[in-house]
Amino acid sequence: MPLKKPFIVLMTGNIDINHSSFNQRRQDIIAATQYDDILMHIETTQFDLILFDLPVNCSVATTPARLRHFCPPWMEEMPRTAGSSLGRHPWQSELIARIKDPLGMNSKTPVIAIVNPTKDSQSEQQCPTEFDDILTGPITEQRLNELIDLWKTKALALDYIQILLSKTKNNRRLTLTLFEKLFEELPLQVIDIKDALENKQYDLAREITHKLNGSVSFCGLMDIQQPANTLESCLLNDNYASIHRHFLMLQQRTLNFTCHQKFILENFGKY
Repeated sequence: MPLKKPFIVLMTGNIDINHSSFNQRRQDIIAATQYDDILMHIETTQFDLILFDLPVNCSVATTPARLRHFCPPWMEEMPRTAGSSLGRHPWQSELIARIKDPLGMNSKTPVIAIVNPTKDSQSEQQCPTEFDDILTGPITEQRLNELIDLWKTKALALDYIQILLSKTKNNRRLTLTLFEKLFEELPLQVIDIKDALENKQYDLAREITHKLNGSVSFCGLMDIQQPANTLESCLLNDNYASIHRHFLMLQQRTLNFTCHQKFILENFGKY
């Protein structure tokens, strides 16, 4: 299922990558180091992923010169937020609150914290609830590309949640029931279709395909419905020469959906 729009990443703070070169040659990445710039971006652009830098400290005494521009002058002498194992500062908490504002356009956007490698080695295991993950820097361009590819795949899975919620008019209980039935029934139906085709039981294969097609059509899973439609049409018109190719596509599209089962169910509560 293709993404509805380009996958856009906001990279904040002093993540160890050349920001200016990214802004010049990467249209999918917006890099910002100034507080006001970050605030402007999160209030005017819907991102698919936000990388949030968590410096060790933000005081004039301990912050290297290359990092000080990321701290608003009026915040430079403020202490770390009490109880924060990641050294988060009030201005950072404010940005996170703006991002996660339920009325904001980035309230559902995954936020990844990037921490300094000199911090407590346990930091990556202490992921605050406002972050979707926490990683230790530096983030090389290769690692960044891998991270983007990973979250592109997850974005596809999150799209399934939005599609089913739309179909059920935000009936969460019904949506969850539909997901559970799809994850249980679709793989079994694909196996039954395969067995029927191998045994040349084409009428049985068509009946099962028709049932599968109805389920995915009702749920709005167009990426599975397309090959299911084609396979059902071939079986209905005795066009057996191409059924193997269309079945393989149906099998792969179904797998592309069911492989996200754990991620979808774990993240369903966010929607």
